[in-house]
Amino acid sequence: MRPVLQLLLLCVTGLFTSVSPENVCNRPPPQDGSEIAGGQMFFQPGTEIFLTCSQGYKATGGSRRMVCKSNGEWTARELKCSPRRCPALDPPENGKVHFNNIVYQSIIRFSCDEGFVLHGNESSECLHTGQWSNPPPECKPVMCGLPDIPPFAKIVYDRAFKGSVVEYGFGGMYECLPPMVLVGEKRAICGSDGFWTRPPACRLVMCPVPSDIENGFLSFAEQREYGYKERVRYGCIKPFVLEGPMEVECEASGTWSRKPTCRQP
Repeated sequence: MRPVLQLLLLCVTGLFTSVSPENVCNRPPPQDGSEIAGGQMFFQPGTEIFLTCSQGYKATGGSRRMVCKSNGEWTARELKCSPRRCPALDPPENGKVHFNNIVYQSIIRFSCDEGFVLHGNESSECLHTGQWSNPPPECKPVMCGLPDIPPFAKIVYDRAFKGSVVEYGFGGMYECLPPMVLVGEKRAICGSDGFWTRPPACRLVMCPVPSDIENGFLSFAEQREYGYKERVRYGCIKPFVLEGPMEVECEASGTWSRKPTCRQP
């Protein structure tokens, strides 16, 4: 009878035996892109679990297995998980792309060169699928309306165009109609701010009444002031011969170009 009683006491003691909190393993937290599935928080010694790579990561080596040891600690975590890579993106035409990495959760940013405006998203994030959240934007040129043309002037454009707007960098050259002379910058350019460079002005330039030359004469010239680019012609009295240009021109400085002379033959 006594051995039976002892056996019963052992069984009862076994029923009430519990694992101390010091021996229980806590749920291993996500780390370095790996985690465990399910919601269990505590594990008995000897329990075996298997890790998986978190969303946005992929396994690159190591064992998935971990075991709860009798001291309440897990065996070493060996699974290696690396973030997924997104494809490299080329910068938009007339723009740039800025980034430090192209893996999961990385963010790239776009910018446009001077004179171009960004159309689309300024940034894009690498998703867990290995794709970018937004497509690359476009860099479109700044547009200008037609430039102001000052009185008595015209503009000769770099090339032919249609419509009433032109793009950044397009330009032309101002010219004044004689006897007006251009004062200011001759070149006109559509700027990065959408405005043209400041137009010049045209001012009247007159040369004094042309003077005679020794042993020579003015041919069919009126005794008056002449405007810019106007010309007069000289001749010589026989037997003298003209040396130098036959015609002189009123220059932008308001003076005549070099006059000829009459020399003996």
